[in-house]
Amino acid sequence: MLCHDLLGTDGRPVLRKGHRLDLADAAALSRAAPEELHVIWLGEEDVDENTAATRLAHAVAGAGVEIHPPTESQARLTAAWRGLARVDAAILAAINGVEGVTVFTIPDRAPVESGRTLAGVKITAFAIPGSTLEEAELIATSAPRGPTVTVRRFLPLRVSAVVRQRIDHAARQRLEVSLRRRVDWFGGSVGSIEYPDDRAAAHDALVTATASADLVIVIGLATVDPLEGTWCGLLDAGASVIRRGLPVHPGSSYWLVTLQSVPVIGVASCGMFSRRSALDLLLIRCFAGEPLDGEFLAGLGHGGLLQSEGSWRIPAYDRQLGLDER
Repeated sequence: MLCHDLLGTDGRPVLRKGHRLDLADAAALSRAAPEELHVIWLGEEDVDENTAATRLAHAVAGAGVEIHPPTESQARLTAAWRGLARVDAAILAAINGVEGVTVFTIPDRAPVESGRTLAGVKITAFAIPGSTLEEAELIATSAPRGPTVTVRRFLPLRVSAVVRQRIDHAARQRLEVSLRRRVDWFGGSVGSIEYPDDRAAAHDALVTATASADLVIVIGLATVDPLEGTWCGLLDAGASVIRRGLPVHPGSSYWLVTLQSVPVIGVASCGMFSRRSALDLLLIRCFAGEPLDGEFLAGLGHGGLLQSEGSWRIPAYDRQLGLDER
């Protein structure tokens, strides 16, 4: 196996590194007349780099992941559908702890489009002992939580909204476009959008919304006032509080309850006009079919300062909405 590109007299490669030399290459070698020829001989148990990359790619890839043939000895993994990329970081580290093995991925919990590159898989040498490759494969295939890299398909949820803030017609249109584009990106649908004027009407709108939606957003009501009318109305209607206030900025005053087993999220109206906020993280979680439980919400603090460098955590709609950079 050739360890370097073999250049002709014109400086262009005649044979590429990694090429397995045989008698048919004698003429090319003669024309190139290299001063040195660096080669390795593969043992009976050795696996060449392309075969090894392909085998390891199949070991780490799970549902929602497509495997591409190696290019320059690297097998690429891409998303088969739009969804939430999941990467088992602990297993990934264990795989990369095997001598000569490299698997590199995007961050865990990144929302991805179909076709998005998720990972690259390769070995660092021209070949790897079969026993070493099998060690890495065993780590990947015996992981208790399943494959190392997967894409969780988003669910087609129905989302309704109750707006508890007086806004003019132009602001209503902008708000509704923002909501619909967000929901559409996940493959969901928008149900009713109500603008109740008083506490009683808000109560009725919330009860009606939770009867027909998978998720309800209360806009303009990110408040910590324990006596606020709509909040009290939710409690009176039997809502169960999950959390008030989130370790995220923007979005620290948002709250979550369940009413008739349906998640209800309270957000500030500015959250609908911001490029990224806690709402986006909550939507990703809901559409991925994962619960909005206390453990998840408490963990939002790590990376909860949603500045531009954290934009990878937000779906691509943040660039399509033309919203405020906050």
